[in-house]
Amino acid sequence: MSESSGKRHLIEKLDKRRIRVRDIDRVFRLANHTPSSILDVGSGNGAIIGYYSEYGYETVGIEVSESAVKQASKQFPGTKFIHYDGLHFPFGDSSFDTILLNDVLEHISYDDIEQVLAEIHRVLKPNGLVYISVMNRWQLIEPHTLIPLLTWLPRVAWNSVCMRLKKIDFSNVWPYTRGRLQSLFKRHSFSFDDLTNVYVQHKFHGVNPIGNRMTSRIVRLLQRTRLIRIGYFLALKVSVLVYVARKT
Repeated sequence: MSESSGKRHLIEKLDKRRIRVRDIDRVFRLANHTPSSILDVGSGNGAIIGYYSEYGYETVGIEVSESAVKQASKQFPGTKFIHYDGLHFPFGDSSFDTILLNDVLEHISYDDIEQVLAEIHRVLKPNGLVYISVMNRWQLIEPHTLIPLLTWLPRVAWNSVCMRLKKIDFSNVWPYTRGRLQSLFKRHSFSFDDLTNVYVQHKFHGVNPIGNRMTSRIVRLLQRTRLIRIGYFLALKVSVLVYVARKT
């Protein structure tokens, strides 16, 4: 990849991340939550937490990729980025009032997530808020491979289908159903609210552009045929899941 194309790719990723900030901000408002100290778990290139640092929030990002930490530190010097092992958070108890888990949980195994949630509960202040967006097992288009209905199949078939169709290893993705996600919160003493409707509304009204062509075409067809209400109801079932959880 050339230097110019690499920079263009980074800018495109930053723009998409900043669009997601609109979803997060609306969720904060609906939850009546004003953040002060924010931890971004799996901060990636730093665009989301970097946005909040620009507006004066105390911000920290933790990331398992050393190269991502280096890149984010250069791009967003106002945020402290820390490389960590993915399981142990390098902070004292009750360090943050807000924690972001943006498209991260599906990259943590169902076994390891128990340790991660315990750490989140530990470093979150009393009545602190966690924002979660996570891949829904029932999404029509699997977002990493773009294979329709992939995760509707039994889990044992996922990787073989990916290898056959895309030559992609799919053994390290762990999507969620609402039931699995809510059970996880309960086991770790979090109260929670389902705010997936925020994400769906932004998609339907163009605030957050729809990411793949097939889904976009379906929405446009529903709009033309005046079946948008039915489409909205169905979208709630197959959308990315968006939740807030509070430490109880």
